[in-house]
Amino acid sequence: MELAHRRWMCNRTYPNRSGLREEFIEGVAEFMAKTKTLHEFLSEGVIMCPCMKCKCGKLLQLDVVKVHLYKKGFMENYYVWTIHGEDVASVGNVDFQKKIDSEGSPLAENNAENSRFSEMVRDAFVMHPGAQSEPNDDARRFYEQLEEASRPLYKGSMHSKLSVAVRLLSIKSDSSISQAGMDSIISLMNELNPNKIDLPKDFYTTKKLVSKLGLSSERIDCCEKGCMLFYKDDAALENCKFCNQPRYKKAINSKKKKVPVKAMHYLPLIPRLKRLYASMSSAPHMR
Repeated sequence: MELAHRRWMCNRTYPNRSGLREEFIEGVAEFMAKTKTLHEFLSEGVIMCPCMKCKCGKLLQLDVVKVHLYKKGFMENYYVWTIHGEDVASVGNVDFQKKIDSEGSPLAENNAENSRFSEMVRDAFVMHPGAQSEPNDDARRFYEQLEEASRPLYKGSMHSKLSVAVRLLSIKSDSSISQAGMDSIISLMNELNPNKIDLPKDFYTTKKLVSKLGLSSERIDCCEKGCMLFYKDDAALENCKFCNQPRYKKAINSKKKKVPVKAMHYLPLIPRLKRLYASMSSAPHMR
C-alpha cells in the first residue's frame, strides 16, 4: 500500500458522529493480516502493540492489539510498519515519506543504524509473552540507560548520542587512532557545535557510554609464549609456571604501574546470553 493511502491512520473516528471510520477498520484489518506473517506471531502468538499508549513496547495477543488500536489509535508517525516487517522501499511513495521525516520521527525509521539501536531499546524493555510482571531491575536499568542514549540528537536527526559514540569507536579501531587523537577529533566536533547538541565530550565518555550496553570485555594477562593465563589461582604469579617467562615488562621506574608483556581480552558469556535472550530476533533461536 502506498504511504499516502495510510492517511486513514490519522483519521480514526468521524468528527461529527460516534463510531470508527470504515477505512480505519479496513486499515487495521490489513495491519493484522500483515502481522500474522511475523515470526513472533507464528512462534508465540503475540505481536508488538503499536497503539498510542504501548508504542511498540509490549507483546500482546492480536485481539488485544486490535482493541487497543480501536480505542487509542496508532502511535504517531508510524506510517511505515518497520517494527512489523516493513521498510520504506517496500511501501513506496518517497515524497510522502520525506514529509513524514521532515516532521520528525522518534524511531528514525529511515536510518538503518539507528533502527538497530531502537530495536535494542524495544527488546530490552519487552516482558516475556504472557508475563504480567515488570522487567527486573537489571533489565530496567539497561533499558533506561539505552533509551536515554538512543534519543535523536535533535528533531528529525538520523543519529543519537549512542550511534555517534559507536561510530567514533569504530573509526578509532579501523584506523588505529590513538586515544589522544580521538580526544582531539571529539574536541573539534564540540567546537563546531553551535547548537550545543549533546555529543560525547572525549574518548573516555564515549567509551563509558557504549559500555552501558553491558557487553564489556575483561583483560587477562597471559604468557608471552601462550603457555598460560595469569587468571584465578594463578592471578598473583609474576612468571610463567611452565617456561618461567616474566609476566611484566622491565620498568625503569618501579613506582609506575606494571605493564604486562602480553594480554588478551575475554568476553564474559553470561552478559552476552542475556542480550541474546533479550532480543526478539535471536531469542527463538536460543530456545
